[in-house]
Amino acid sequence: MILNLKGRLKLIADKVPKCNVLADIGTDHAYIPIYLVRNGVCKKAIASDIKIGPVKIASNNISLYKLSEKIETRLGNGLDTIEIDEADTIIIAGMGGTLLTELLEANKQKAVNANALVLQPMNDLHVIRKWLYDNAFEIYDEEIVAEGPKMYCVICTKFNGKKKQYTDFELHVGQSLIEKKDPLLASYCKMKVKQIDRVLEQLEDMKENDVLKSQYIRQKKDYINLIEKL
Repeated sequence: MILNLKGRLKLIADKVPKCNVLADIGTDHAYIPIYLVRNGVCKKAIASDIKIGPVKIASNNISLYKLSEKIETRLGNGLDTIEIDEADTIIIAGMGGTLLTELLEANKQKAVNANALVLQPMNDLHVIRKWLYDNAFEIYDEEIVAEGPKMYCVICTKFNGKKKQYTDFELHVGQSLIEKKDPLLASYCKMKVKQIDRVLEQLEDMKENDVLKSQYIRQKKDYINLIEKL
């Protein structure tokens, strides 16, 4: 039985290094661990979710692909479902950046001990990057993928014990994306400019938000400057 991943899920899977045990936090249908075990990227996997519904679906899919001996499902919140050093690679994907950050903060040592974290926040990427930099994690790769009109960014990171100095704009656009000249970066920046324009329209008549407006205007200029350099 063939399992082909596309778009966001395929990019997440492609960023996972060879590992012994993968933990997929917020696994949903368990497609990524199934794909990675079947393709020999990881020897075993843990597929966990906070809701019983997705865990049942994941279990059914794992059984369908005859991988019950190699992939274990667990019900629970975030990294609470794994022990320290149990998984050498951890995926956390498909949730808001603020929630994702809270899950990392709640079990920081598990994140520190992992060889690699593959993160795919649905929003608030600046929150994730700030937490990683402030907690001495290295972002060694990032990539953007498009699914229809939406764009998603996958962040690959690991603990290296060195806190990074950063600008505000580096939190909004990852340095790895700029350095590698990600082919979707210009389109991503144009999308962010449109989002800022919509926010500025809403703030137009609100004088008490002058400081906030200035921040968005500065961000917009930074995005435009980057587009012109690409």
